[in-house]
Amino acid sequence: MSGPIYFDLTEALLSTSGKRTQYYGIARTVHEIGREIALLKSDIRFVVFSFGTQRFYEVNRQRIVNGSAEFDLPKDVGQKWVRSYFGKNRVLPLLFKILKSNTTKRNKERWLTHAGHLKAVDINDGVFLSAARPKLIVDMVRALRMHGSRAAIVPLLHDFMPLHDGATKRFRKLDRNFLHDNQFLIEQASHLLTNSRFTAKELASFVANGMLPEPRGPVTVVPLVHHCPEGTEPSEITLPAEPYILTVALNLGRKNIEVVLEALRLLKADGRAVPQLVIAGSHRKRLRQYARRPAFGDIQDRLIFIDNPNQTDLVKLYKGALALVMPSKLEGWGLPAGEALWCGTPAICSTAEALQEVCGDLALYFEPDDAARLADIVYRLMLDVGFRQDLIERIDHAKLSLRTWHTVARQTLDAVIG
Repeated sequence: MSGPIYFDLTEALLSTSGKRTQYYGIARTVHEIGREIALLKSDIRFVVFSFGTQRFYEVNRQRIVNGSAEFDLPKDVGQKWVRSYFGKNRVLPLLFKILKSNTTKRNKERWLTHAGHLKAVDINDGVFLSAARPKLIVDMVRALRMHGSRAAIVPLLHDFMPLHDGATKRFRKLDRNFLHDNQFLIEQASHLLTNSRFTAKELASFVANGMLPEPRGPVTVVPLVHHCPEGTEPSEITLPAEPYILTVALNLGRKNIEVVLEALRLLKADGRAVPQLVIAGSHRKRLRQYARRPAFGDIQDRLIFIDNPNQTDLVKLYKGALALVMPSKLEGWGLPAGEALWCGTPAICSTAEALQEVCGDLALYFEPDDAARLADIVYRLMLDVGFRQDLIERIDHAKLSLRTWHTVARQTLDAVIG
């Protein structure tokens, strides 16, 4: 592909619009790939999209003292997003249009207040590269096409979870919208990237059964990382004084934190030692309500919630844990599992195919509904020092084979430039 390459940082921008940066999952992926691409290729242009003005704006990059790149992203832009409606109800589209009109006005006002200094940029040709959520890229691509852009569209696809029956608590709504988003992107894309071999396999499966269209161009797998960068912020937490297992960005349902709580309950019921459980990530009201159920009354004192730890504290939590537990029923990749290995910490994972792709023979596995097996693994790691040490040494010996953000960025550029 020829012409300038525009790397989309909108997802990273949105992650900075709350009380503190939300630095997990897709937002982390966008930010870290962007940082490394900035160091690899000096003529890449970095852009963000305003949902209020329906235009792109250029973001300046700068190198900081330790050699990494940072972006001049405005704070507190507060962009609200309203999705398109893909249903048969004739009233809802009108309601969505009214909501979108009011939200667009507020978005424009906040953009001009907090990001008015950014320079607008017209993306007329070249390559538009985005690793954002599909629903966000759809709006961006529509705006590009509305303005007559001929730019080649290259999205990084993260997963197809909402296309699986029962994978989300609002399956019917998310399935329809997510399906249309991905159909649109695949039809528009000149080249598709996927974050794992598993996601590429899923894509091929949904194309084969007719849910998704045949890609117009190549599909390139660019597996994500194990790399967990050290933080630059001051630490804000104190590690638990007792041994603990760690979960990161888990929730009810597909993320399957239920099985972790049940495993601890079984340990307590059997009279065995119960480690503390640190639940790190976004504040989840439903999860906290679930954890307070009478069935888990005997392990309430073992639960520690840490909301949105900064990167310094996230690394601190990884390194101090007995193990990370990643029990997901489905994943596109599974960043916390890889990050735990990078920090030298054992990972206990479900047998989800993507997690096996991330960890290979460096993790301990259990079937996602087998709380008893998970309880046995946790208990052995607590009591069998030699077993845990052998696992840590194996992880340490494999460190040079683990993937970094630099590798991901380089392979992304190689795929795009050809």
